[in-house]
Amino acid sequence: MEKAKDMLIEAAVNLGESLGLNRAVCQIYALLYLSNAPLSPTEIGKSLEMSKGNVSINLRILEQWNAVRKVWKKGYSRPLYTANEDIEMIIFDKLKTGIEKRLSYVKPIIMQVKNHKDRNLAASNEKFFARLDRIERLIGKIEFFLQNLDTIKAFTK
Repeated sequence: MEKAKDMLIEAAVNLGESLGLNRAVCQIYALLYLSNAPLSPTEIGKSLEMSKGNVSINLRILEQWNAVRKVWKKGYSRPLYTANEDIEMIIFDKLKTGIEKRLSYVKPIIMQVKNHKDRNLAASNEKFFARLDRIERLIGKIEFFLQNLDTIKAFTK
């Protein structure tokens, strides 16, 4: 069973890394998701051969994503951790946050370019500004998608 668990953790890591996620974050989440009981940071570190500091940093990241939560158990002075089993919610929320972050970076740049365009240059660079308009329309579609993400999530249940 332990070999199967290791294979699933590695598969989760490969999938996560292909999406640009941190290896340690993927390992910790997969381990907690596959565990029958909450684990302490020490148990996580031992199981994944990871330092306490690395475990701690990545648990905080997972907590921010609402992917793991602390649980308190009688007899333990420190919290244990368990995975949020609603993988779809975690993925959709992470996707939404990532897209919003990138849009908040690019939108002001597009507006700045559009506001500073010289009328004489606009005529000579018609193709450039037409593409800029296409990018703006795409951003509008992406924003529409994000605004309706809850409806889309309802279809995945």
